[in-house]
Amino acid sequence: MTTIRLVRADTLPENINYRDDGCEVSYSCLVCPLPICKFDDPGWLQRESRQSRDEAMITARRFESLSVSQIAERFEVSTRTVHRVLKQEREGTRQLPDSEQRPMLSVLTLRTQSAFKSPQPLPRIWPPAEGIEREPMLVKTA
Repeated sequence: MTTIRLVRADTLPENINYRDDGCEVSYSCLVCPLPICKFDDPGWLQRESRQSRDEAMITARRFESLSVSQIAERFEVSTRTVHRVLKQEREGTRQLPDSEQRPMLSVLTLRTQSAFKSPQPLPRIWPPAEGIEREPMLVKTA
């Protein structure tokens, strides 16, 4: 007979009291507005922030007619950064936001849709298509 040794109740993962401290984005992970956790993809939040800042710089240049030094002062960046963003916009080489680069699925949507492509259907084997003649199979008998 096999016996199972008793263990403390707090050693099992189901009985752990996890602290939900959140981060600078939200006070709690359970109410976080981000589509993915910033800790799952550490560079994602930084890229999103930079792309939003770049969009705001371009908008400020177009609609408010601010100079490069005024934009740099407003967004607390160097004038070189402003020149780089404006040049990329002029040349059409600015990086697209992540949502346009790759599809992103929230974990909550996995219940209703799959992250994988549907498989291609297998070719039809039987019955043979009309107009195709097949040789009869010979069965050996012993």
